[in-house]
Amino acid sequence: MVQENSERLKKYLDMISRREGGIEGVMHKLGAGRRPREEGAEGPAPARPRTGAAPARPKAGAKPVTAALESAARGKPIPPQDHELLEAIIFEDIRPAIDIVDGAFTVTHPLWTQLSGDAATRTRIEAAIPLVGRIELPGNTRIPYGGTGFVVGPGLVMTNRHVAEIFAEGLGDRRLSFRTGAAAGIDLKREHGRPAGTVLVVRKVVMIHPYWDMALLAVDGLPAGKSLTLGLDDARELAGRDIFIVGYPAFDPRNPVDVQDAVFDGRYGVKKLQPGQLQGGVDTSSFGKLVPAATHDVSTLGGNSGSAMFDLATGEVLGLHFGGRFHERNYAVPAAALSRDDRVIAADVTFAGKPPGGQTEWSGWWLRADSAEGPASGDNGAAPSTGSASPAAAPVSAGLSISAQGGSVVIDVPLRITISLGSATPVTVQAAAGEAITEAMREPDHDTDYSTRKGYDPGFLNDPAQKLAKLSVPMPKAASAKVLAKTRDGDTILHYQNFSLSMHGERRLALFTACNVTKAPELKKPEPGRDYTRRGLSGLGANDQERWFIDPRLDEKLQLPDVFFTKDRKAFDKGHIVRRDDVAWGRSYDELKRANGDSYHVTNCSPQVGGFNRSADGTDNWGDLENHVLSEAANERLCVFAGPVLNPDDTVFVGAGGEGAKLRARIPERYWKVIVSRVDEGLAAYGFVLEQDLADVDFEFQVPLEFIPALVPLSEIERIAGVRFDRALNQADQFASLRGDEVVMRQGVRRKTRIGAK
Repeated sequence: MVQENSERLKKYLDMISRREGGIEGVMHKLGAGRRPREEGAEGPAPARPRTGAAPARPKAGAKPVTAALESAARGKPIPPQDHELLEAIIFEDIRPAIDIVDGAFTVTHPLWTQLSGDAATRTRIEAAIPLVGRIELPGNTRIPYGGTGFVVGPGLVMTNRHVAEIFAEGLGDRRLSFRTGAAAGIDLKREHGRPAGTVLVVRKVVMIHPYWDMALLAVDGLPAGKSLTLGLDDARELAGRDIFIVGYPAFDPRNPVDVQDAVFDGRYGVKKLQPGQLQGGVDTSSFGKLVPAATHDVSTLGGNSGSAMFDLATGEVLGLHFGGRFHERNYAVPAAALSRDDRVIAADVTFAGKPPGGQTEWSGWWLRADSAEGPASGDNGAAPSTGSASPAAAPVSAGLSISAQGGSVVIDVPLRITISLGSATPVTVQAAAGEAITEAMREPDHDTDYSTRKGYDPGFLNDPAQKLAKLSVPMPKAASAKVLAKTRDGDTILHYQNFSLSMHGERRLALFTACNVTKAPELKKPEPGRDYTRRGLSGLGANDQERWFIDPRLDEKLQLPDVFFTKDRKAFDKGHIVRRDDVAWGRSYDELKRANGDSYHVTNCSPQVGGFNRSADGTDNWGDLENHVLSEAANERLCVFAGPVLNPDDTVFVGAGGEGAKLRARIPERYWKVIVSRVDEGLAAYGFVLEQDLADVDFEFQVPLEFIPALVPLSEIERIAGVRFDRALNQADQFASLRGDEVVMRQGVRRKTRIGAK
């Protein structure tokens, strides 16, 4: 690891010092004009250190700086003790972050004096500053702010798709909506030592681009007649061009705390000027595909997402920053690519000249977005109204008719409900002619010929459409094989359609599950015109309730029956460990339906407090995390492992066991999940733990709590869950990486190094 860090630093220093004629040129300029270290950073007096922050490390003297740079210049390995010193040099001098106060800035860095010393350059930068703002999330207590955005047209702000998806859902420009209870705004100030500015409300989500990591927001109150201009020159062909970014870098836990606090003076989330250079183009992972991104070497941090990347010579926006790898390279959506997109042009984005438009290589992604089902709200991206909705505006679903008859409103659903108006006449409900109201517990449709099941595929991340190196993601194993239940054939693995699992014999619950997940529409809906709803796939009537079923390949005594969940334990959900929607895919409708049915085996069930799988706004706790991982993946495929944490001290509940028997079972209080994706450099693995509180569980009600997942190391999941992951997955663990930081910031999850004992 030390050698890898040394090589990474050396390569990065070589790249960012080309502008100065190499590392020797940097040494010469720093030696001639470097600021005295005791003066501190430029700008206003340092703010008080963050509570709990490590004290800032003393500034390095000239001799250690020279020695560290000389080692790099001569191609020698950089000693570990010099790594942090070189990181600080990069942050402070070569690629600094400069405070913006009252829309102005002062630069004393020897390598970047032209930013404020050249009048024309300074004017261009200061013209851009007021049109860049911080994306605010009113009412969101889990995420301090969303990122950065900038004005690109009349009442129009551009930011990243992954920023917009914090508060909005949908894809494309036709079926967009705000998430339940979510709101957003932009503050064009947010400078150090100054009061917060006015938060301008995001009125509507105009576009969430289906290919690029870009979104457009309609915002009221933006400066009249002012907009940044997107350039037509392709940033991917401008390697070496000087650029600057204006954004709101956040504290980044990947970097040494003392180095960051020394450079940023403990000030994060405020407007900064960050200079650098373009570094060409490269394919990188983004929302289930590889995209041809522009690259740059600005020292961006979390919070810079959605920042404009400006041409220092013209002031035009050359790209939209969306991510990167720390001190390797950063990625941006090329503005020139957006100028070829007719829908971006039609949205009234301002370009430097006439945008070419025309056919693009991502037109198929627009077709997918157009054909996708939209949010149920049907608000077309508008912010939630604070007033009452007009009844006349309510959409009428298929199979529902509303008519007026005299002084009554008649609604057929197909129940007929007659509401008389103008008097206190009671509401009457009668069954429509020829229809009977029935409700029954029924097993969803499922295939009982288990010979067709191949189960989890470890090579699933190898998309046949991509010419990439083959990867394998093996299933987990039990830390002790003795705990595993054996099937009637003596095996310890049960294979289903698109997933497999192993049962814990004593606990009668899955120890772990392994499934293949895809969002590819040709696999989620392989045959147009078929019914892909949950009830349609399950063959259930409108009033039927799902009854889960035993797997005949395993002794019934090793499984918790459906009656345990439905007889008298109303505080528990029958929680899918493998999510039904995850595995409901196939190359044919029959395959997809088989996978849907398989998810209702009680072997895939674990007793969970009501609401455990849903956050407070009704969304799926796990589903959002999977969508986030896909946002940085190279294809639309995931391998997902999950299971309960089977603690021997879990609380025992006594419930129905069938035929009048009583069944004693311990209820897990924690669940874990590992999500594995393919990224441009190989594998990326994310580990999570979600806890449920059983303190208030009662026979007669469900506990309406919100459950917040924690990002944890895979090694910690191994410790608490009694499983072992393949070595390649532990090496791909994103707990301490930039991608892990993005999960924490964008999804509002906690980060925990260790899960405490019960």
